[in-house]
Amino acid sequence: MPKKSFTTRIDPAILTLAQKLAVVDRRSITAVIEVAILEYAERRGLKPHKDDEQ
Repeated sequence: MPKKSFTTRIDPAILTLAQKLAVVDRRSITAVIEVAILEYAERRGLKPHKDDEQ
């Protein structure tokens, strides 16, 4: 899957929390945000599908 860049505005406190989680989990901030989105979607019964990619 090709990665796409995008710009977002995140509250500095949330970004700091993401950085702390990234250090603890030895991941990048991007990976932490990606996991959070996937877990959020899963709790709502949604899963990514190949045909959703653009």
